[in-house]
Amino acid sequence: MENKNGLLGRLDVKAFTLIELLVVVLIIGILAAVALPQYQKAVEKARMTEAMTLVRAIANANQVFYMANGRYAAQNEIDLLDIEIPGKVSADWYGNRIQTKYFVYSPRGSGEGHLAVAQHAPQNGETVVYYIYIPINNPNRVYCSVYSDGGATAIQRKLCQQLNSTGSL
Repeated sequence: MENKNGLLGRLDVKAFTLIELLVVVLIIGILAAVALPQYQKAVEKARMTEAMTLVRAIANANQVFYMANGRYAAQNEIDLLDIEIPGKVSADWYGNRIQTKYFVYSPRGSGEGHLAVAQHAPQNGETVVYYIYIPINNPNRVYCSVYSDGGATAIQRKLCQQLNSTGSL
């Protein structure tokens, strides 16, 4: 194309250079690397908070059951408690328990020293890595325990430590 002087010249095209595009991609990558761990922590914290809420409700229902029957509900007797937990009843070798997407709930742990227990439900072949419980001898406090097989993530271990030391997340 001819410019005003009648000479062939370059068109004035406005576009991003390759370097500018690479800088933008690099900045987005850095932001994602910083934001992803915080997002994962927030997601796990929300899951644990849900489990803590339901464990408290189960523990309260188990205390009511104790007042009415003179004993606590056994590990496989969650259906005897006056409580509705969203999820499906899962009958396994532990007995009847309620299973949601991320946790399996029961009124007692295997040690029988708990009023309520929520075990992290395995997803896609992973192992159970931690559980949240309320002990009979301290019904006002929620605790978290990590299994020793090392399957818990650093975020899960840190949240369990925080729950055990402060009593909240």
